[in-house]
Amino acid sequence: MSSKSMSRRFSWRALCATLLGLTAVLGLMSAPAQAGVTTRPVHIWASQVRVRECQSTSCDLATQERLTNVTVQAFCQRWSERVSDGPYYNHYWVEIITPGHRLGWVSAVYVSGGSNDGPVPNVPVETDTSPVYCEYP
Repeated sequence: MSSKSMSRRFSWRALCATLLGLTAVLGLMSAPAQAGVTTRPVHIWASQVRVRECQSTSCDLATQERLTNVTVQAFCQRWSERVSDGPYYNHYWVEIITPGHRLGWVSAVYVSGGSNDGPVPNVPVETDTSPVYCEYP
């Protein structure tokens, strides 16, 4: 895939995420827009969860927001760096839009549902053979 093509895909995702956020803020819609982008609600069960620009704890923060006991919209998930918190651990990272309307990644260890080192149920998983494409590198 060319960088020009990838740039268009990212711009499309960012535009749709922005529109989702604006419609929520303005109260124009009660459900997420379906303008070519499908999201699923997921619940962040932990406190002070940081949102990253990529799927690693060494990545920069995507926002200064910290998520605590909140439901957000998820686009997809990808296998990457393992994160542990007490008895919980997971290699999956979930691409989300925050309550402040920023795109980013959170470790699946902080998302309700699923099992240790398993994907979050009902959120598309990007693999080498799947048609799912997560936008961030």
